[in-house]
Amino acid sequence: MIGARRASISAARGVRLAFAVAVLACLLVIAPGPGAAGGAPAFKSGLYKGSTAQEAVTAGFRKLQFTLKKGRVKLTVEPVVARGLCLSTPVFTIDETPTKRLSNRGAFTFTHTYMGNKFDKISGRFTSPDEVEGFAVYHFPAQDLCSGGKAKVRFSARHK
Repeated sequence: MIGARRASISAARGVRLAFAVAVLACLLVIAPGPGAAGGAPAFKSGLYKGSTAQEAVTAGFRKLQFTLKKGRVKLTVEPVVARGLCLSTPVFTIDETPTKRLSNRGAFTFTHTYMGNKFDKISGRFTSPDEVEGFAVYHFPAQDLCSGGKAKVRFSARHK
């Protein structure tokens, strides 16, 4: 009698174990892959427009614009940055429109050599699928109206 009872308990445990394994296998088959919710978020392709937060520059010149297509960011309009009475000139879009691959965490950086080991930089990161926040760093030479150095300004851009 005791042996029969142990056999029925063992059989019940086996059925529960088989059921748990089947449920786990179904969850693994149905679960999203690395490209979906478990991996990098999907960012909206298209045009992004924004501006810097620098009040010393007229609103029309603070504009920043880029496009996102197939995981590549293309800078089309760069902002004007002020340091004292000096204004930056275009350095990224003067010859062409630069393109960079978007990182897995949704970040990008455009760099341009200023002098030696100094770099002008526009760096951004997606804070949501349709919004980017970042900063721009421009270096300035010493001139009559302004001292040499760098200026760093924050920007934000949204999908249009």
